[in-house]
Amino acid sequence: MRLHAWLSVLLACLAAVPAYAIEVQAPAKGTPLRAAILDTARSTFEQQVGAPVEFVVNTLNVIDGWAYGDVKLQRPGGTPIDWSRTKFAEDFEQGMLETEHNLFLLQQSGADWTLVEYAIGPTDVAWDWWRQQRKLPAELFGASPEDFPESPANNPRPRSGG
Repeated sequence: MRLHAWLSVLLACLAAVPAYAIEVQAPAKGTPLRAAILDTARSTFEQQVGAPVEFVVNTLNVIDGWAYGDVKLQRPGGTPIDWSRTKFAEDFEQGMLETEHNLFLLQQSGADWTLVEYAIGPTDVAWDWWRQQRKLPAELFGASPEDFPESPANNPRPRSGG
């Protein structure tokens, strides 16, 4: 009987595993895909903080025509950005700028990529709103679906009063 109970538990666990897995692609250094994605995002960041900028990639993921990046900005050769000389100087001085993390979301159209969202130095999880708006998989952002409760649409707020 113990074997039967053990098999029941095993089958229940297997049934809970999704029938498919979302495949996340992390383009390697030197690949055309990585260059295309970073080049598309770079122009916006250069406009925002002043050209030129290089990226130090923290995260770069691609899933089904979407690319997400979390990058540190620096000047060519590794020189740090002088944030006091940018339009973000006040935020930086007040500790309201997380300079190690600058985020972007791109969408692919044919062979081209288009920047659809970006955040410079966010101090919160800016990408979660992007995920929710576009119904993107958490894996694109380096997270797990289990990290997020069901959406509010599935769990309406309780009504007050009576």
